[in-house]
Amino acid sequence: MAEGVGEMTGGTSLEVLPYGIGHQLSEVLEVMAVGIDLIGVAIIIFGFNVALLKLGAALLHGAGLFKRLGNIADARRTLGAYILTGIEFMIASDIIHTVITRELMDLLFVGLLVLIRTAISFFLGKEVAELEAE
Repeated sequence: MAEGVGEMTGGTSLEVLPYGIGHQLSEVLEVMAVGIDLIGVAIIIFGFNVALLKLGAALLHGAGLFKRLGNIADARRTLGAYILTGIEFMIASDIIHTVITRELMDLLFVGLLVLIRTAISFFLGKEVAELEAE
């Protein structure tokens, strides 16, 4: 690769702030981004448990055997809604990471991650909307 082509300066985008506060701010934002990621994961895990309880209750009441599958669809809608919410938190965390980093490979990775999570969110949102319409 030619020198200067596709390369970034390294460090963080916050290092240009005066009095060295950029480094401290970068560390605080990194901790916050990790915290937001953990909240997103916790939301997904919580939603999984709620949906699992709904699914178990639906099966105990004969869903799929004697009744329509509406209760199972409700469990799917619930899980989908929680996954969407969790992914939105993770996307927020990814956006914070783009502010912090200036390494080209890191930016490409974060950009690809946001793209993938946004696509999943879009299609999952469509599926949840279809389930609600039924």
